[in-house]
Amino acid sequence: MPALGVTYPTDNEITIAEAGDYEINYSALVSTTGGQSLTLAVRVNDTALPSATQTVALTGGVETPLSGSVVVTLAAGDVVDLALTSPSTADVTFGEGQTAALTVKKLDAPAAAV
Repeated sequence: MPALGVTYPTDNEITIAEAGDYEINYSALVSTTGGQSLTLAVRVNDTALPSATQTVALTGGVETPLSGSVVVTLAAGDVVDLALTSPSTADVTFGEGQTAALTVKKLDAPAAAV
């Protein structure tokens, strides 16, 4: 998908150029060596979106898909990223050939009434 109306200040962030409503899709296929709890969260300006945060207890060695979609209102200059965290040290492995994915798409504004 082409980048339009956003910038990438680092490999792991998307900066929003135009305020509006955005559809955010995210996913990751992860496993741990031991049974551990992991949280995958879409963050805006380093704050997790409650509607785009998943915490799961993983079984060691079992690949677990995490994914979701949310529509949010973002301001120009907001920075969106995806964070994977654990309350303890975790040895996390992504699925073969897959990493985490984050897609941010601006929704069209409704047509003006005539």
